[in-house]
Amino acid sequence: MEVRAKSTPTAYRLITYYIPHMAGKFDIFISYRRKGGYDTAKLLYDRLRLDGYAVSFDIDTLEKGDFDKELESRVRECKDFLVVLNHGIFDRFYDPECDPKDDWVRREIACALAENKNIVPLVLEGFEWPKNALPPEVKDITRKNGIDLNPKHFEAAYATLKRRFLDSQPSWTVRHKKKIITAISLAFLIIFAFLTFLYFNMTEEMSEISREKEQKELQIQLEKQRIDSLAKEMHKRDSAIRRQDSIRQERQERRRLDSIRQDSLVKAAGKKATVKSSGRTLHWIGSSDAIGTAIFEKLIPAGAQKTKCSDNGININVTKPTCNSSDKNITCSYSPKLALTDCDGKLLGAINIGTAFLAESQTDEATARKELADELRSSNFKDVISAIEGYK
Repeated sequence: MEVRAKSTPTAYRLITYYIPHMAGKFDIFISYRRKGGYDTAKLLYDRLRLDGYAVSFDIDTLEKGDFDKELESRVRECKDFLVVLNHGIFDRFYDPECDPKDDWVRREIACALAENKNIVPLVLEGFEWPKNALPPEVKDITRKNGIDLNPKHFEAAYATLKRRFLDSQPSWTVRHKKKIITAISLAFLIIFAFLTFLYFNMTEEMSEISREKEQKELQIQLEKQRIDSLAKEMHKRDSAIRRQDSIRQERQERRRLDSIRQDSLVKAAGKKATVKSSGRTLHWIGSSDAIGTAIFEKLIPAGAQKTKCSDNGININVTKPTCNSSDKNITCSYSPKLALTDCDGKLLGAINIGTAFLAESQTDEATARKELADELRSSNFKDVISAIEGYK
């Protein structure tokens, strides 16, 4: 069975747990058989103590002195006598070898009955009253109204025990719980406010000097950070300019070489076309913008022409690039894929160029597309041309 912690201040919980037992007087006595009844008895003891009751539990509360005299004295002094009835609690009553004087449960019950205490039997799961009559000194226990302590309904049974069966009252700390909590909170608040007042009065001048010093240091630090940031930004900008100049020079050189190579390929393709008139003709139907023109130029060595498809010719089209805007800059990326169809539009096949092209960010889309077209012109279309030759 689980005991849930209560959401009350720690100081208050310590007060309600220890103060009721400081005087050495106990209002509730718990009788139990160690075998089968200890866990329930200990749980009741802890719960009742937390709720502010003065409870006698031999293991935790007995001090020096004779054990038997102390137990019977507490039974006589208590208001409520709780007896935990578990399976087999009365077995020793019928054992001929067991001396009644050595059976403390029997002596405790007999004492409580003799003293006419408020006896509350707590029936556990599996307990049954014995068929044989109990000894005369404890037989009246069967007449006492008890509570079923089924573990599944423990909380409800515990609440019923406190509300309807106990004559004892919780300590004043529980009865005046709200007042105590309010007083403790108010005391802490007053102390805190007083200490805060003293602190601010004693350290006001030092705090002002410290704030001024911190402000100056902060200004110096911010100025240093600003200068460092400007220096880093200038260095970054210079590096970017140098890198862009380097890339631009490399591209210009590649374009120059590619232009020379492209011119030679075009001339070679023209000669090849005049010599070899057989085979299927290639007709470019893609876009005529910078990117489409760049791809068309790369396909000229394969015999691509900007003419209308006829007979068994092959139309060539290409997918469009993607341009995205971010932070006032435009970046174009492209994974071109060629579509080959006959003159009637029937798909003959598709060729994935297999290279992803990415142009540097530009301030406008036209420049970004031009950069992408330059990347296409500098790429190798040898495998693509070979693949197209297969369809011819």
